[in-house]
Amino acid sequence: MQLAGAAALGACLPARPAHAAPLAAGDVARLSREELVRVPLDLDLPQGAYFGGISYAVARAPVAAVTEVLADPDTYPSILPMTLECRVLRRGPRDSSVFLRQGGSAGSAGYVITVRRESPGLFRFWLDPDKPHEIADLWGYFRVQPWEGEASLITYAALVRLDFGLVKLLFTEAIRRHAMETPALVRAFVQGHRGHAM
Repeated sequence: MQLAGAAALGACLPARPAHAAPLAAGDVARLSREELVRVPLDLDLPQGAYFGGISYAVARAPVAAVTEVLADPDTYPSILPMTLECRVLRRGPRDSSVFLRQGGSAGSAGYVITVRRESPGLFRFWLDPDKPHEIADLWGYFRVQPWEGEASLITYAALVRLDFGLVKLLFTEAIRRHAMETPALVRAFVQGHRGHAM
């Protein structure tokens, strides 16, 4: 990553998500009941204040079915909350470049992310600082792992920096709440399409 903020965040979130600390027993039970597990995270770094978190959901689908969805940027309007516009700028064997505009009636922000598939079950994404962007910084990842039976555990982590003063104070929690729903949207998309295919 070229961006200093993204590099700093890489040191704060698990550097190798596959080796992250195990989930607590209560969280495992919640996931088995198909609940969404959220862990909010706020960081004060030299670049500024970041907010976001990590969330988890279990999908009744094999890992390959989930990663197929994550590898296709055309699915992003369905799996990323509050997405108003999504355009794939470049598709590559490992990296893709995607323009996103996200928000709601109170306002929206557009920016470009690079999405990199680092391994069969790990996708990292970060803000492209060389493209026009209406947020200060963004970094995160998706991880998909086998769960019980044919199910998959979806992990989503993201940290965002907004430099909007009062607007930031008003919308930080709303943005976080919506963003942490992402694994549940991935699950709904995957299970819905698998249901149609059966």
